[in-house]
This record gives sequence, C-alpha cells and structure tokens, in this order.
Amino acid sequence: MTDPRQHQTVLLIGAGVMAEGYLHAAQEAGLRVGIVETPARHAALTGRFSCIVDFEPVAELTAARDESWLSPAMTLAGRLAPDAVWAFAEAHVMAAAMVQHRLGLPGPGLDAATVSRNKALQRAEFHRAGLPQPGHRHTQRLSDEREWALARLPVVVKPVSLQGSQGVERIASAADWDDVVARRDSEGPLLVEEYVEGQEYSVEALVHRGRVLFTNLTRKETSGPPYFVELFHEAGYGADRPLLSKAADDLCAGVVQALNFVSGVVHLEFRARADHDPVIMEVAVRTPGDHIMELVARAHDFDVFAACLRLALGEVPDTPPAPVRAAGSLFLSAPQAGRLTELDLSAWAGRPDVVRHDARLAPGAQVRPAQNSGDRLAWAVLECPTGPELRLLAERLVAEAVARIDPTPSSQQGVPCPSSAS
Repeated sequence: MTDPRQHQTVLLIGAGVMAEGYLHAAQEAGLRVGIVETPARHAALTGRFSCIVDFEPVAELTAARDESWLSPAMTLAGRLAPDAVWAFAEAHVMAAAMVQHRLGLPGPGLDAATVSRNKALQRAEFHRAGLPQPGHRHTQRLSDEREWALARLPVVVKPVSLQGSQGVERIASAADWDDVVARRDSEGPLLVEEYVEGQEYSVEALVHRGRVLFTNLTRKETSGPPYFVELFHEAGYGADRPLLSKAADDLCAGVVQALNFVSGVVHLEFRARADHDPVIMEVAVRTPGDHIMELVARAHDFDVFAACLRLALGEVPDTPPAPVRAAGSLFLSAPQAGRLTELDLSAWAGRPDVVRHDARLAPGAQVRPAQNSGDRLAWAVLECPTGPELRLLAERLVAEAVARIDPTPSSQQGVPCPSSAS
C-alpha cells in the first residue's frame, strides 16, 4: 500500500544547518518539501535532499529580518498548497504563524508567536499568569530607570527581540550602570531585569493542541558575567533530580497555557535558585539553537525532527518516557582578544564520543572572549553513557583544543564574522 504521506507537502520556512534533521525526516517519510531560503543555502541543499520540490528565495542581506520571510512564504504556499508549515529559526516564526493562520494549518498560534518574539510581551503575559520571573522594567531610555536599577543591583540589560545573548549585559555597580547608559541610552526599547542567581536550564517540549506530550531538560554552562554566552548544553538531564524535573515540567505547562500555545515545539529557558524554585528567563516557539534538537534526539533515542513534522501535519507522534544517555554540545570561546592565527581541533577528531565537530571562525578573524554566540570559535556534538562522563569529556576537549591568538590593540579589534550556524 502506498504511504499517504508521500503525497503530503511541508513548507519549511528557513532551512539552516540545524534544520537538516527535518529534511532527513521528511525524506524518510516520503514527504515533499518546499523551502524558503537564500539562494546560496538552497543550492547547498538541493543536491543532497531529493524531497525538496520547490523553493522561494530570500535575499541574503535581509534574511535576519522577520519581515523578509512572509511574502516569499505566501508565494510558495500559493504554488504548493502545503499540508504543513514549519518555522526553523527566530526570524521565521512570525511568517510561519501567519501562513499557518491563513491556511488553517497547525502551529503555535498567532498570539503565542507574537509574544515569543518580544521579551517585554513575555514579561507582561507571565506576570498576568502569575508565573515566576525576575522583577523588571521595560524602558525606552535606560537613564530613566537609574533609581530602580541601582536599588536592585546586580541587574541585567537586554533587548526585547534579539537572540544568542546579543546585547545582554549584567550590571553590578553604579559605575557599570553609568557606562551602559553612556553606550546604550538611545538604543531603543530595552528590558532591565533583576539578576537571578542560579543554574541555567532549558525545557524542550512537544505540544499538541495545548497538551504537552514530551519534555527534555537541558543543563547549561555559560561564560558567566557580564554576557552569559552559552558554552555547553547537556540534554537528557535531571533523571536523578525528580524535584527539579517536576518543577521544570510544571513551569513549562504554565508557560504553554499563558501563551495560549497550540501545537509545535517550545524552548523555555529558566534559572533555578533551588530545585523547586525555577524562574523564567525567556521562551521561544521554534527550533532551539546550538544543536539542542539533535541532542534531544540522541539523549532520548528518538527522531524528534520526525515528531515535529507529525505535529505540523496535525498528528500525535509517539514520544519516549525518559532519556537513555547524555548528549551535549560544546562551544569554544577565545581566551583573549586579538587575531586568530591558529585553531587546531585535531585532538577532537577520531573520538567515538565526539559525534561531529567543526570550526566556526577561521585563522585571520578578529576574536574576543565571547560576548554573544557569534564570537564562539568552534563547536562539537558529544554523546556519552552518563552525564558525569559527558561533563568530564567537555572539560578535556576544551583543554586539548589549541587556539593561538595574536593580541591587537582594542581600537583595532573587529567583530568576528562567524560561519552560518543556523
């Protein structure tokens, strides 16, 4: 009998490197796929994925902007009449939600998508729902919040809509506050939040018609203050922390309800002051970055990308009850600022517990200790039987990597230009 899914079509809005799991899953299921992407990215995919049947371009120069994706997505939807629409990364969320809404297809919902794209809206909605989050102020000018901020030091300043730690700073003193005001007072709408001490985590959840079907708990390690760039993720965490796992699941369920989230994937970031005391940082309704979806698949031993496509088609996927191993993604930060003269990752090669790895920046790039995700030098996906083994491996790989940097005066430092990680 012919699989009826061989006649179904998925419109994938955005198809970066970490979206290839969706293409593999679609090809395996016999689905037809139309993609909205840049011409260069489309050219890199078509020879590898025969499931791609159509394409609509987005200009490279404007691809980071939300508004660049709706028109080509609607154009391609008009040609394909898709059975499902799926957003990949942050800039794709609103276009996908609008196409889903107009075609009556499953998705997070317009309200959940809209709130997810604005951290100030998230704070307002979570406050209304009584969910735990930092004290905060939403302001057009930082200088207006001096009194509030200095009474609550340390605080965090962040943009309302960027990702990857861009523009996030921890302010610890009055002098730090005056410095950030001098640099960013006229930047536009910003959030000022109380700084929450505690370990960072995320919950990755699959949701069908408002019901949470599956959750994964990921533990994070960051570069620390003032920028908190994520350098290590450990998926499949919490099997021996039942109180933390329950608190994370309860928090996720509250967020799903507060967002009026319908169907799709939720990526909820939080800090925990104690296992029973989580505090929301932010939420996204798209594929998490830093290879986390692949980590979820490896830790739980199931095809989470295929499960997402089933959700997009309105179906209920089978999901596993618990993780069976630990999986992690590791990122290398420059130890100092300057020009990268050598990046040697040969010690990472040929190891069975290092699934994949690659450099993000090449010799000749200006580098610095990470201030956002684009500053990171290299990455690796890891898989180990247990969490302790995974964490030990990550420490060893950082120690074994060789990054030689020629220091340059700060006035000559440029901003690195990372290769595409999305």
